[in-house]
Amino acid sequence: MLALLGFCTRTKSECPRKLNFKIIMKQLILLLSFFAFALNVTAQTKSKTKKTVEPIAGEAPVKDPVDTILGFAMFDGMTPFEAVDYQLPNESETDPVTGKKTFYKDVKRRNDSIRVIFKKAYKKRNNTFYVASKRPVRDGDKMKLCINIINKDTNLLYCVVDSVCKDPEFSKIMFEKQKGDSVYMLIYVYAFSKLGGNCNGEKEAKLFFTRWNVVEGRAIWKNKYISSCAKTITNMTKTPIEEWDGKSILTVNYHRGTSFYEIMFDPEHPELGIQNNKEGAKTTE
Repeated sequence: MLALLGFCTRTKSECPRKLNFKIIMKQLILLLSFFAFALNVTAQTKSKTKKTVEPIAGEAPVKDPVDTILGFAMFDGMTPFEAVDYQLPNESETDPVTGKKTFYKDVKRRNDSIRVIFKKAYKKRNNTFYVASKRPVRDGDKMKLCINIINKDTNLLYCVVDSVCKDPEFSKIMFEKQKGDSVYMLIYVYAFSKLGGNCNGEKEAKLFFTRWNVVEGRAIWKNKYISSCAKTITNMTKTPIEEWDGKSILTVNYHRGTSFYEIMFDPEHPELGIQNNKEGAKTTE
């Protein structure tokens, strides 16, 4: 150590008479810098070996939410009600003498008013007909168009990949009839194009037909674009579809490419669905 600081460790006759203090100070500073660097590396190593702090109840999980319902984040592996519980604040108690507040990590607030409000709002949301776009939430997901249909106290949510008919401005159940366990519906949806370019603001319109077995909870769906700038489809129907009376046969004419198509829906025979009057036309797009 003395040698590092510049002190002579040999015999008196072998050492120089005077010590060079400038060299000693430089070496002392260098030695102190080395010790400081060693302490810093040790501290960083300890911090890296600390365990990952788990999120406490009441905080959002590390994962990003896959959706939101009524302002509450929804997460994978959780029902909507479990997700709400997860985000509710913890129970706390305040000491009347010291004023210190104690939070109970594993106990949720006993006031159930938030849960009651969410339950009512969630039920109302599910028992309302709506059509809305669902944005992708993970890598590889695609934009979807979702339709929520209802029958008494039962609902069914159907989603189809569609980035053209985005955020529809209009949706309407044109026809609805129940026969036995099956409910037949014809739904008209359109959105003004948001793709930009020459198609921006043009109408993207679709007809949806479904046969829904409300007892078994399953449905068969068919959808057809009848107007789309993006798909070069021009609606040639003389009367606006939204003005159909729901009793007479609905006839829709449209032009696509070099072909002219005519489709129809007969409310007296809804089980036939959307029918083609022209050979070669398809019932789905």
